[in-house]
Amino acid sequence: MIPVKLRDGSIVYRMMMQAAMSAPMIAQEVAAGWLFEYKAEVSFDMSPSVSTGGLAAPIPFLSNVKPHGTERRRSLNPFPPGGIPGLLRRPDVIIAKSSAILWPGRGTVDREGGAHVDNMLRLVEVKFPGDNWGAGQEEAYRAIAGDFKTRMTVIDVTDCNGDLQRVPVPAPIPAPKTEDEKQRLRAPVRTVPAIPQPVWYEDWWQKAGDAVTAIWDSVEHGYAYVSAETSAFLHQHAPWLFTAGHWIADKASATWTYVSEEGKVLYKYTAAQLKAAWEEIVRLTDLTWQVLKQIDWAQVGLTVLKGIGKAVLFVVTIVVAAVVIIVLLPEELLAALAALVAMIATASVEALAGLATAIGVSAAAQAA
Repeated sequence: MIPVKLRDGSIVYRMMMQAAMSAPMIAQEVAAGWLFEYKAEVSFDMSPSVSTGGLAAPIPFLSNVKPHGTERRRSLNPFPPGGIPGLLRRPDVIIAKSSAILWPGRGTVDREGGAHVDNMLRLVEVKFPGDNWGAGQEEAYRAIAGDFKTRMTVIDVTDCNGDLQRVPVPAPIPAPKTEDEKQRLRAPVRTVPAIPQPVWYEDWWQKAGDAVTAIWDSVEHGYAYVSAETSAFLHQHAPWLFTAGHWIADKASATWTYVSEEGKVLYKYTAAQLKAAWEEIVRLTDLTWQVLKQIDWAQVGLTVLKGIGKAVLFVVTIVVAAVVIIVLLPEELLAALAALVAMIATASVEALAGLATAIGVSAAAQAA
């Protein structure tokens, strides 16, 4: 479990078992060009559909991204545009009938009226210790699955040794004896075909000697015993993460500069760089400006090193409104996302509007 400080100042403890389960599946889905049977955390619209004349089947939210021509992939945003609070459900896993079809629902019509074929083989819900059915959750999942006897599975994970019950707060993890990558923890991923390279899990939530900017981990249990490779990358591309200071916006030059408390300039982004990075982040993650503004806490919890696809991917664990979001980004976008989060957290109303305009957020999206 890890401490998460929300915007109201309260601290909640989040078990990251859900993230550890979902991240490898999302990573494999991305590596497969979204043509993958297992789809973690698909958001469904539970409201009646006008186009279908009623709730024939809850409809999965889709992204605007079309990775293979005309068919849209599923959305990764747990707060998708058009979603109504209380009428949105996000099962742990949807298993598709065919990996060649991007549509993850059993219904035949999407929210915009587009036609599809039933491609849901099974809904899988995993209940970790302490995770009980919420109000209306089981009924909603049965509606999504349709025939719950053949299309729905509930997996009850038992804490056989009682370890989770005995550890209500994060337990210190000793530093690795060396900086060798083999000191990191293996995160097994079962796929067909097997992933030839290992996927490594890195513990980032222990107290570290280096100072970390508060926005990256507002409880200050952040960067610690990561691998030498990851540490070197972050020190090169995001040196401001390790030095107290603040971002300064310069309207005249359309730049954002990170200045340390001693007045030293550590990093600089131009408006063009931020805009290009944000557009690519949106394309890969479906994040919106509204979600970005509400991020309470973020950390890198898992690193995928040449194990899934050809690129090096970082899995970023984000908490928004007490909801855990899994975001996969290539290394060149990781620092940009961290910078945007930090800029937003410290920006004045005027500076925030300027940043939104600079990265291409429409006036309507800013006002939403």
